[in-house]
Amino acid sequence: MQIERIFNKLLLSQKMKLPILLVTILIVTITRVLGFEVIELSAKDFKEAIKEGTWFVKFFAPWCPHCQSIAPIWTRVAVENGNYFKSKNFYVAEVDCTLNGDLCDANNIERYPTMLLFNEGVKVDLYSSKRDFDSFTTYAKSKADQYYTPAIEDLKDPSINTNSDHDNETLVQTNPLGTVVLLNASNFDLLTKTGIWFIKFFAPWCTHCQRLAPTWEELGHELQYKVNVGKVDCTVDSGLCQRFNVQGYPTLKLLQSPDDIIEYKGSRQLSSLRDFAEKAADARVLDISVTDLDRIKKTDDVFFIYLYDDNTPFNILETIKGLSRSFFSVKFYSSKDPNLTAQLKIVKLPALVVLKDELQKNYPSTSVESFLNRDALKNWIQSEKYSLVPAMDSENYEDILGGDRLVVLGVFRSFEGTQIKAKKSLKDIAKLYYQQIKERSGSEDGRSVIFAWLDGTRWSDYIHRVYGLSKKDLPTVLIADPVSNKYFDTTRSGQKLNLMDQEQLLESIHDAKKGYLVGKSTMGFVERIFMDMFSYGEHLQKTVIKHPFVSLIVFSLVVGVVYRYCIVPQIRDVRDYEMGYSNSKVE
Repeated sequence: MQIERIFNKLLLSQKMKLPILLVTILIVTITRVLGFEVIELSAKDFKEAIKEGTWFVKFFAPWCPHCQSIAPIWTRVAVENGNYFKSKNFYVAEVDCTLNGDLCDANNIERYPTMLLFNEGVKVDLYSSKRDFDSFTTYAKSKADQYYTPAIEDLKDPSINTNSDHDNETLVQTNPLGTVVLLNASNFDLLTKTGIWFIKFFAPWCTHCQRLAPTWEELGHELQYKVNVGKVDCTVDSGLCQRFNVQGYPTLKLLQSPDDIIEYKGSRQLSSLRDFAEKAADARVLDISVTDLDRIKKTDDVFFIYLYDDNTPFNILETIKGLSRSFFSVKFYSSKDPNLTAQLKIVKLPALVVLKDELQKNYPSTSVESFLNRDALKNWIQSEKYSLVPAMDSENYEDILGGDRLVVLGVFRSFEGTQIKAKKSLKDIAKLYYQQIKERSGSEDGRSVIFAWLDGTRWSDYIHRVYGLSKKDLPTVLIADPVSNKYFDTTRSGQKLNLMDQEQLLESIHDAKKGYLVGKSTMGFVERIFMDMFSYGEHLQKTVIKHPFVSLIVFSLVVGVVYRYCIVPQIRDVRDYEMGYSNSKVE
């Protein structure tokens, strides 16, 4: 190949004592001019870049020796195959995890380098072969061919008339003008019955609404042809806002159908709003067979499979499709393949299973009636939607810490080898815990448990304020109890919880369920006073309700004592004063 010859000449010139810096500059210049290079991606442009075409992405850290050794090979793959990749809409890229930690965490990067393949924005494969030029090239070309779809213009048949006015008349375009539509009581139902709508419920006097207003208008433009964007003025259409249970302003809701309504509670930055709406619009249930299972396990940390046969009512699949849009951050699949049903050891259909890190959980009921109970299905999916040990962040912390589950929380430092080791240890403990549950026929002894981890470097202020932790304490593990606003960092005998001691931590989880551990408050001094006052008042209320007669007697006695010793003397003093008596001496 011509480019390869150029590279060889440059390398030869290096042996001929041509300065290394000059050789490097020439190589970089050639790759830039030809347009064949490794594309550097960051958290800011990653999602937007990979949503079209196929992307072979290397996640690395500059200090990693293995990353350093394959760096020139990675560049050579991009450069020498540039023309071929360009014709197939295939790109070679890289992400520096020391600069884009959240992005690497989101893609479950646990070691460096890790190479992932993305197609149309979706992670489809994990590269696990040799790390040499020939292996990279063979793999990349095969995937480029596999996922390449010719342009529509290349597929047109001149004999077919594609300008059917009748077809165009029935087509309703999504957000064709890229604007925000003002919705009201008269046009709401008519407009929202087709397509997906992202709607802002607001009041003009609301300060937060005023701040969001320009971003919302820009969002309308960003989502042109993708998602309809609307707004409702609650001071004008209060009935419409009551109908959608609007409790505060602004309230943001995604409407996909009367049964599919998602309230958005994430960041109000433009990129976050756009990503949320686009993911919801792209959510779908893909049909798979048993041959797809291994590939999916490599790319998806957690996913659901709905299994059915020809005798299963069709409306159950429609319910699953609707729920997949409500939980668009998780992948949903469906299958009628009996081989897949057998491999998953399902004996009765329909069935819904979730798989995460080689662990499988089945929806607890297989009756047709239970699958028609949308709320029950939704609650189960909600409880199982996270991976085995998810990263806790600003988007999901309310979900993780807001329920009645005990939270086994690992707190780690950023970008250190110890973090990878600590995360693996926590994941192993989680697997062991759920394995024990499976051996007990799937029943947890008392309260349910979720495992999660937190970046202690990024959230240093939070962990210091809530758990009293500093950087020198990391990595560590604790058990949080959101119900009692307490956490446990020691065992029943007073030993500090050890992330590397599986037996100790598992025993402490069970002790926390039984109430045997001594907890520490997650609240400040003032918060504790108010909470104690509230708890006392709540306890008094329950006592009165449970023992009304005794409470009445006690209340009467208290009133009698107060009247006898406080009220009566005051009445007597007033009466004496009015009659001219005085306690003072007469001079």
